[in-house]
Amino acid sequence: MRYATPSRSAHRAAPAGGLTLPIRFPARGQHRRRSRRHLRREPLATHLFTRGLAGLIVLGIVVMLGVLFVADDRRPPAQLASAEVDARIATREVDPAPLSEAEVFPGDITAFGVTRTDLTADCSLAAGGALRTTLQRYGCSQAVRAALTVPYADYRITAGMLNLPDTTSAMAVGDQIRYLVETGDGGFTEMSGATTGLGAPVAWRTRGHYVMYCVITGPSGELVAPDAPEVTQLTRDVLDTHLHDSILIRRAS
Repeated sequence: MRYATPSRSAHRAAPAGGLTLPIRFPARGQHRRRSRRHLRREPLATHLFTRGLAGLIVLGIVVMLGVLFVADDRRPPAQLASAEVDARIATREVDPAPLSEAEVFPGDITAFGVTRTDLTADCSLAAGGALRTTLQRYGCSQAVRAALTVPYADYRITAGMLNLPDTTSAMAVGDQIRYLVETGDGGFTEMSGATTGLGAPVAWRTRGHYVMYCVITGPSGELVAPDAPEVTQLTRDVLDTHLHDSILIRRAS
Protein backbone atom coordinates (compact mmCIF):
# COMPACT_ATOMS: atom_id res chain seq x y z
CA MET A 1 0.00 0.00 0.00
CA ARG A 2 1.27 3.34 -0.92
CA TYR A 3 0.91 6.54 1.07
CA ALA A 4 0.54 9.76 -0.63
CA THR A 5 3.32 12.26 0.12
CA PRO A 6 2.07 15.84 0.49
CA SER A 7 3.42 18.36 -1.88
CA ARG A 8 6.23 20.69 -0.72
CA SER A 9 3.97 23.74 -0.64
CA ALA A 10 1.30 21.94 1.37
CA HIS A 11 3.91 20.77 3.92
CA ARG A 12 5.07 24.32 4.53
CA ALA A 13 1.58 25.69 4.85
CA ALA A 14 0.22 23.24 7.41
CA PRO A 15 2.13 22.86 10.73
CA ALA A 16 1.93 19.69 12.79
CA GLY A 17 -1.48 19.10 14.24
CA GLY A 18 -3.19 20.89 11.45
CA LEU A 19 -3.18 24.30 13.21
CA THR A 20 -2.43 27.39 11.27
CA LEU A 21 -0.50 30.01 13.28
CA PRO A 22 -1.08 33.64 12.41
CA ILE A 23 2.08 35.59 11.69
CA ARG A 24 2.10 39.39 12.07
CA PHE A 25 4.65 41.52 10.36
CA PRO A 26 5.36 45.05 11.59
CA ALA A 27 3.98 47.83 9.55
CA ARG A 28 6.33 49.31 7.07
CA GLY A 29 8.59 51.88 8.74
CA GLN A 30 7.57 50.98 12.34
CA HIS A 31 10.70 48.91 13.12
CA ARG A 32 12.85 51.57 11.54
CA ARG A 33 11.34 54.32 13.71
CA ARG A 34 11.91 52.31 16.92
CA SER A 35 15.52 51.64 15.98
CA ARG A 36 16.10 55.33 15.37
CA ARG A 37 14.59 56.27 18.74
CA HIS A 38 16.84 53.70 20.45
CA LEU A 39 19.87 55.05 18.66
CA ARG A 40 19.00 58.56 19.71
CA ARG A 41 18.60 57.58 23.39
CA GLU A 42 21.74 55.46 23.67
CA PRO A 43 24.29 58.18 22.74
CA LEU A 44 22.66 60.62 25.20
CA ALA A 45 22.85 58.13 28.09
CA THR A 46 26.43 57.24 27.19
CA HIS A 47 27.35 60.92 27.00
CA LEU A 48 25.84 61.65 30.41
CA PHE A 49 27.57 58.64 31.95
CA THR A 50 30.92 59.64 30.44
CA ARG A 51 30.61 63.20 31.72
CA GLY A 52 29.68 62.02 35.21
CA LEU A 53 32.59 59.59 35.30
CA ALA A 54 35.00 62.28 34.15
CA GLY A 55 33.68 64.63 36.83
CA LEU A 56 34.23 62.00 39.52
CA ILE A 57 37.79 61.40 38.31
CA VAL A 58 38.59 65.12 38.36
CA LEU A 59 37.04 65.47 41.82
CA GLY A 60 39.09 62.53 43.07
CA ILE A 61 42.30 64.06 41.74
CA VAL A 62 41.53 67.42 43.37
CA VAL A 63 40.75 65.77 46.72
CA MET A 64 43.93 63.67 46.54
CA LEU A 65 46.08 66.71 45.78
CA GLY A 66 44.46 68.62 48.63
CA VAL A 67 45.18 65.79 51.05
CA LEU A 68 48.80 65.63 49.89
CA PHE A 69 49.28 69.39 50.29
CA VAL A 70 47.73 69.37 53.78
CA ALA A 71 49.79 66.36 54.82
CA ASP A 72 52.94 68.08 53.60
CA ASP A 73 52.09 71.29 55.52
CA ARG A 74 51.40 69.30 58.66
CA ARG A 75 54.45 67.09 58.36
CA PRO A 76 56.15 66.97 61.74
CA PRO A 77 59.69 68.33 61.66
CA ALA A 78 60.91 65.03 63.11
CA GLN A 79 60.29 63.43 59.70
CA LEU A 80 63.40 65.13 58.31
CA ALA A 81 66.15 62.72 57.42
CA SER A 82 68.57 62.19 60.29
CA ALA A 83 71.59 63.14 58.19
CA GLU A 84 69.86 66.35 57.12
CA VAL A 85 69.17 67.31 60.73
CA ASP A 86 72.76 66.61 61.74
CA ALA A 87 74.10 68.70 58.88
CA ARG A 88 71.90 71.70 59.67
CA ILE A 89 72.92 71.88 63.34
CA ALA A 90 76.44 70.50 63.07
CA THR A 91 78.23 73.75 63.95
CA ARG A 92 77.55 77.34 64.95
CA GLU A 93 78.69 78.38 61.48
CA VAL A 94 75.77 76.61 59.80
CA ASP A 95 73.42 77.29 62.73
CA PRO A 96 74.44 80.77 63.91
CA ALA A 97 71.20 82.00 65.49
CA PRO A 98 71.61 82.13 69.29
CA LEU A 99 69.19 80.33 71.58
CA SER A 100 66.55 82.24 73.50
CA GLU A 101 64.45 81.49 76.55
CA ALA A 102 61.24 81.84 74.53
CA GLU A 103 62.47 79.33 71.95
CA VAL A 104 63.71 76.65 74.32
CA PHE A 105 61.07 77.00 77.05
CA PRO A 106 57.96 78.71 75.65
CA GLY A 107 55.03 79.36 77.92
CA ASP A 108 52.56 77.11 76.09
CA ILE A 109 54.14 73.71 76.83
CA THR A 110 51.40 71.24 77.78
CA ALA A 111 53.51 68.32 79.04
CA PHE A 112 54.97 70.25 81.99
CA GLY A 113 54.97 73.64 83.67
CA VAL A 114 57.74 76.25 83.44
CA THR A 115 58.11 78.23 86.67
CA ARG A 116 61.37 80.06 85.91
CA THR A 117 63.82 80.47 83.03
CA ASP A 118 67.37 81.77 82.76
CA LEU A 119 69.74 82.52 79.89
CA THR A 120 73.44 83.10 80.50
CA ALA A 121 76.58 83.31 78.39
CA ASP A 122 78.57 81.98 81.36
CA CYS A 123 77.90 78.25 81.08
CA SER A 124 79.85 77.56 84.26
CA LEU A 125 76.87 78.91 86.23
CA ALA A 126 74.89 75.84 85.12
CA ALA A 127 77.55 73.40 86.32
CA GLY A 128 79.46 72.44 89.42
CA GLY A 129 82.84 70.85 90.11
CA ALA A 130 85.07 69.93 87.19
CA LEU A 131 82.21 70.30 84.72
CA ARG A 132 82.53 74.08 85.03
CA THR A 133 86.04 74.08 83.58
CA THR A 134 85.03 71.46 81.00
CA LEU A 135 82.34 73.74 79.57
CA GLN A 136 84.74 76.65 79.46
CA ARG A 137 87.45 74.58 77.79
CA TYR A 138 85.15 73.37 75.02
CA GLY A 139 83.77 76.83 74.27
CA CYS A 140 80.20 76.71 75.59
CA SER A 141 78.62 80.06 74.70
CA GLN A 142 75.10 79.75 76.09
CA ALA A 143 73.19 77.93 78.80
CA VAL A 144 69.38 78.18 78.66
CA ARG A 145 67.82 76.74 81.81
CA ALA A 146 64.37 76.36 83.33
CA ALA A 147 62.75 75.14 86.53
CA LEU A 148 59.98 72.70 85.62
CA THR A 149 57.07 70.88 87.20
CA VAL A 150 55.22 67.81 85.96
CA PRO A 151 51.65 66.76 86.81
CA TYR A 152 52.51 63.16 87.67
CA ALA A 153 55.31 63.64 90.25
CA ASP A 154 56.31 66.10 92.97
CA TYR A 155 59.86 66.63 91.77
CA ARG A 156 62.17 69.61 91.55
CA ILE A 157 63.45 69.65 87.99
CA THR A 158 66.11 71.75 86.29
CA ALA A 159 66.48 71.31 82.54
CA GLY A 160 68.70 73.11 80.08
CA MET A 161 70.40 73.31 76.73
CA LEU A 162 74.06 74.16 76.17
CA ASN A 163 75.42 75.74 72.98
CA LEU A 164 78.81 74.31 71.94
CA PRO A 165 80.87 75.24 68.86
CA ASP A 166 80.37 71.98 66.96
CA THR A 167 79.29 68.35 67.12
CA THR A 168 82.73 67.14 68.19
CA SER A 169 82.79 69.54 71.16
CA ALA A 170 79.26 68.57 72.22
CA MET A 171 80.09 64.86 72.12
CA ALA A 172 83.28 65.43 74.12
CA VAL A 173 81.31 67.32 76.77
CA GLY A 174 78.78 64.50 76.84
CA ASP A 175 81.53 61.97 77.52
CA GLN A 176 82.93 64.16 80.30
CA ILE A 177 79.48 64.51 81.89
CA ARG A 178 79.19 60.73 82.10
CA TYR A 179 82.58 60.40 83.76
CA LEU A 180 82.13 63.32 86.18
CA VAL A 181 78.61 62.35 87.25
CA GLU A 182 79.63 58.75 87.88
CA THR A 183 82.68 59.76 89.93
CA GLY A 184 80.93 62.65 91.68
CA ASP A 185 83.58 65.13 90.51
CA GLY A 186 81.13 67.36 88.68
CA GLY A 187 77.57 67.80 87.53
CA PHE A 188 74.80 70.30 86.84
CA THR A 189 73.41 72.74 89.36
CA GLU A 190 69.78 73.51 90.12
CA MET A 191 68.30 76.90 89.33
CA SER A 192 69.09 77.93 92.90
CA GLY A 193 72.77 77.28 92.23
CA ALA A 194 72.92 74.27 94.53
CA THR A 195 74.84 71.25 93.26
CA THR A 196 72.89 68.00 93.37
CA GLY A 197 74.27 65.22 95.47
CA LEU A 198 75.94 62.08 94.21
CA GLY A 199 73.31 59.61 92.99
CA ALA A 200 70.70 62.17 91.93
CA PRO A 201 69.15 61.36 88.54
CA VAL A 202 70.96 63.30 85.82
CA ALA A 203 70.12 62.67 82.17
CA TRP A 204 71.60 64.25 79.05
CA ARG A 205 71.59 63.96 75.28
CA THR A 206 73.80 65.41 72.56
CA ARG A 207 72.71 66.31 69.03
CA GLY A 208 74.59 68.56 66.66
CA HIS A 209 76.42 71.25 68.61
CA TYR A 210 73.99 71.10 71.54
CA VAL A 211 73.89 69.31 74.88
CA MET A 212 70.48 68.83 76.53
CA TYR A 213 70.20 67.83 80.17
CA CYS A 214 67.92 67.61 83.18
CA VAL A 215 68.54 67.15 86.91
CA ILE A 216 65.87 65.69 89.20
CA THR A 217 65.53 65.87 92.98
CA GLY A 218 62.73 65.56 95.49
CA PRO A 219 60.67 68.63 96.52
CA SER A 220 63.19 69.50 99.25
CA GLY A 221 66.29 68.52 97.32
CA GLU A 222 66.40 64.94 98.55
CA LEU A 223 67.59 62.12 96.32
CA VAL A 224 65.18 60.36 93.98
CA ALA A 225 65.58 56.76 92.87
CA PRO A 226 67.01 56.85 89.34
CA ASP A 227 64.93 53.83 88.30
CA ALA A 228 61.60 55.29 89.41
CA PRO A 229 58.98 55.08 86.62
CA GLU A 230 58.29 58.81 86.91
CA VAL A 231 61.98 59.57 86.28
CA THR A 232 61.93 57.57 83.04
CA GLN A 233 58.80 59.31 81.82
CA LEU A 234 60.10 62.72 82.87
CA THR A 235 63.40 62.41 81.03
CA ARG A 236 61.57 61.18 77.94
CA ASP A 237 59.08 64.08 78.05
CA VAL A 238 61.67 66.78 78.72
CA LEU A 239 64.74 65.62 76.78
CA ASP A 240 63.39 63.51 73.93
CA THR A 241 59.92 64.88 73.20
CA HIS A 242 60.43 68.56 74.04
CA LEU A 243 64.08 69.63 73.77
CA HIS A 244 65.01 67.24 70.98
CA ASP A 245 61.87 66.76 68.86
CA SER A 246 60.14 70.09 69.42
CA ILE A 247 63.14 72.43 69.69
CA LEU A 248 66.19 71.02 67.90
CA ILE A 249 64.36 69.35 65.01
CA ARG A 250 62.30 72.47 64.46
CA ARG A 251 65.46 74.57 64.47
CA ALA A 252 66.96 72.27 61.85
CA SER A 253 63.88 72.39 59.61
